[in-house]
Amino acid sequence: MSRFKLVTAAAALLALAATPVFAQDMDPSMDMSGHDMSGMDHMNMSASDSGWHVMSHAVLNFVADDQEGPRGGSKTFAEGMFMVMASRRLDDRTDLDLNLMLSPDAFMGKGGYPLLLQTGETADGVHHLVDAQHPHDLFMGATAKLTHRFDGDTRAFVLVGWPGEFGFGPTAFMHRASGENFPTAPITHHWLDSGHITMGVVTAGVAKGPLQLEVTQFTGREPDQYRFNLDTPKLDSTAVRLTWSINDSLTAQASWARQVSPEQLAPDEDLQRRSLSFDYNHAFKAGTLYSTLAYGRKEIEHSGEKPADAYLFENTFKFNEKWMALGRHERVYNDELVHTGAYWVAKTEIGAIRTFDLGHDMTLGLGLVRQFNTVPDALKPVYGDHPNGTVAFFQLKIHPMSGMKM
Repeated sequence: MSRFKLVTAAAALLALAATPVFAQDMDPSMDMSGHDMSGMDHMNMSASDSGWHVMSHAVLNFVADDQEGPRGGSKTFAEGMFMVMASRRLDDRTDLDLNLMLSPDAFMGKGGYPLLLQTGETADGVHHLVDAQHPHDLFMGATAKLTHRFDGDTRAFVLVGWPGEFGFGPTAFMHRASGENFPTAPITHHWLDSGHITMGVVTAGVAKGPLQLEVTQFTGREPDQYRFNLDTPKLDSTAVRLTWSINDSLTAQASWARQVSPEQLAPDEDLQRRSLSFDYNHAFKAGTLYSTLAYGRKEIEHSGEKPADAYLFENTFKFNEKWMALGRHERVYNDELVHTGAYWVAKTEIGAIRTFDLGHDMTLGLGLVRQFNTVPDALKPVYGDHPNGTVAFFQLKIHPMSGMKM
């Protein structure tokens, strides 16, 4: 497909999303923070509903990033995402869901933004990105999902995406409730949820009651350094994920993947990946807690190297419509930071956001996050004794979701 056709299709959906909306029978507090593109969610429509139901959601962060120490740097940039979803009931038992997700990250420059202890992907096709977060592709997701409901509480679905998210790990950080308000990516991203932009995904799943099983065939190679195109699908890799909705507040997932040649700069290396995570979302008298606890492992096949593990504990506490607190701690075993070996490093982030209601389903948040990085003595000559960071940001949201019927 030519770039012109892709941009034209994107523009058409964006125009559709800008059409005046009407209220649907849905929870007005609903947002897309827990949306899983491979997932368990689809728009709820009554048996009498017909035609297309279109919904949109947007987040745009304007960020001033200052990373300290010899490997630090400063940059101002914009990042975020815009999502349009269209659903249609085909018959009493079958639904069709279409999803398009775009990101402005591609315009920030090929080097992304400075983020100490972050690694993954390449900016130029020659060098690894180190202490920087790569920009996401313009096209973050374009998926079609067909869901069929059987008698009782059993349903099955098939999802096709180019790009899409393969069934591995927790929901990607920019969609999960505990992580969507952080202005920078977690350093565990390439252990847990980097598969949210995969250039070719086919997932088949079945769910019964609180359990869901997914099997995905996907393109193992991560997106290349060209952020405005779509890479060729290969469907050479496999993932399996089991999700358990334990109760209304707690969800668990366990997943495995064999990923063929994920790194452009190490094409002969295939990965075995594993993950386990828990999402906890609960309303207390003082506010609502959104929390994720996750573990991920990457292991190079047929290699004597030690597997690389990563841990994440991520939290957002929403006191009310005006104030929320952010807290995230991560620990990773990373062999890409320096050429002399692998080391355990850690990052702790603490922050807050003050939100203002702008009306018309829009809010503006003013936020500040302080980052504290911990490195072993062997890395202090490279990073300094206190390689910390400060991130200030404006966060524009169009939420909850806008919806219309066609």
